[in-house]
Amino acid sequence: MFKRINWLWLPMMMSIFGVYAIQRGFATFAKSADFVVPHMQLGLGIFFTVMSLVVLVGGYLLDNYNSKNLFLISGLLGAVGIVSVPYSPWAFGILFGTAAAFLKLAPYSAPMKIYNENEAVKICPQAAAKNLGGAAFILFLGGLLISLGWNNVTIILAAFFMAACLFSYLILPNDKIEGWKWSIFKESSKSIKFWGFMVYFFFMCGIYYVAIMGFYPALKGIGFTATTATTTLAISYLCAGALRWPAAYLGNYMRLPLMWIGVAGMAIAIFLTKIHPVGALVLFTLSSTIHTPNYWAYCKEQWGPRYIATIIALGFVFQYLGAGVFYGKW
Repeated sequence: MFKRINWLWLPMMMSIFGVYAIQRGFATFAKSADFVVPHMQLGLGIFFTVMSLVVLVGGYLLDNYNSKNLFLISGLLGAVGIVSVPYSPWAFGILFGTAAAFLKLAPYSAPMKIYNENEAVKICPQAAAKNLGGAAFILFLGGLLISLGWNNVTIILAAFFMAACLFSYLILPNDKIEGWKWSIFKESSKSIKFWGFMVYFFFMCGIYYVAIMGFYPALKGIGFTATTATTTLAISYLCAGALRWPAAYLGNYMRLPLMWIGVAGMAIAIFLTKIHPVGALVLFTLSSTIHTPNYWAYCKEQWGPRYIATIIALGFVFQYLGAGVFYGKW
């Protein structure tokens, strides 16, 4: 049984878990007066924009760089960035954004190349780790922000993030980053299909983070207590993580239409939040599960294994540019 499991996903999941516990946790409560998030909306806008720029530049310059070393660098930069949250949105956005971008450049495309069946399912552990990270922040760390204060909680978060990166460094094989390549970009950019994929990334991520920012205040507005609202959001994240696998299987029958249906569903949820927050959250939960397992598989199906690192890296550039534009309200 265990021989069939690719344990390479375990260290990758840990670092992703660490990034998204902070990234999605902060985004969820950025507009909440309960948690007194200092300038977090500005900090996250900077964070997403820096991620986009660093993936663009770093993905080209760091081609063939040692990926294990990059985990250590990410851990150090990210820890300092997290500790700076109460003091400077710019320090948090630049340092933690750079760290998160470096983790995006780690060789996540490599496992996709060794599978030729149900590729979307193979990426589900990574996708679910995002949701688990957000749920963990909401359930365990959200309350600590009130009881312990930002200074103490950011130290806890920084230590956790550094430990996750160190774990990945110790467990992952000594591999090299596969960056995006100019020659592949020039060839791919001649296709409308390529630019359509980049537009999908831009709106998918931008709409996602605008949506999650509104749920907590909306639930409080209809009478939910802080505990009930946070528990409801955590359940939403956990359900979305579990639904990654059915979404991956469903993508085998209608991959691209399903991805755009997910974007439309999240957009509708934004407008529905003020009218019916619970219904909007259910719609958002179902719609948001679709993307990560399916866009990796769609990329491999449309362009082939050799193109995955370049297409997905450039997709990440547009993805986090979209989040920076939408979330930062430029």
